[in-house]
Amino acid sequence: MPNEKCQLRALHGFQGNSVMHSTLWQWRDPHHAGHMVQTPPEILVQPDAYRVTREPLLLVSELRAALAVCLFDDTQAVGGLLHLRYVATSGNEPLDLTDNTLSSDLLLMDSFCKELRSAGARKQSWRVSIFGHTPQQPAMEGPAATVIDLAKAYFSDARLPVECKEFRRPLGVVVRMDAREGRIWVNGTPGTANSGLAAPEGA
Repeated sequence: MPNEKCQLRALHGFQGNSVMHSTLWQWRDPHHAGHMVQTPPEILVQPDAYRVTREPLLLVSELRAALAVCLFDDTQAVGGLLHLRYVATSGNEPLDLTDNTLSSDLLLMDSFCKELRSAGARKQSWRVSIFGHTPQQPAMEGPAATVIDLAKAYFSDARLPVECKEFRRPLGVVVRMDAREGRIWVNGTPGTANSGLAAPEGA
């Protein structure tokens, strides 16, 4: 076992219909799972916002130059998803990543964790998975590395190792998390999230 708390792996040019498995997440769409199950309602979590719930919901984020922190306590059946942009953009170009931006990111992570604790999640039982999408443009490399490292460091004191994956491709990825069971699906087809239900910013 490596000594690092979190191992970051970059996946390049994957196919959108690929299926990949790990202990915590699956590369597939819960709507096409191959057997008849009732799919929970989807809640779309917008950039720079989060959602925490005990309800049987799918928390969904479409990542474009952003990361998702999926956090689950299997002893309390509480889950949450934080959707965090690397940096604001003007057109297709990222703006400068400032100390104020990073401070805002930290405050958002603080609020996310505070709400998880209020919902009954216990830090010693947290399972943390970080998924990042990095466009294939040189100007985004620096902001992506900085914000991913910030998230890794923030959650590095979790009892269980943090799982981190970075996807480098032109298009974004969709992350879905079953908030009651902790299952995670990653799909390479942006635009498939249900936009009918949206989580309010920072709530």
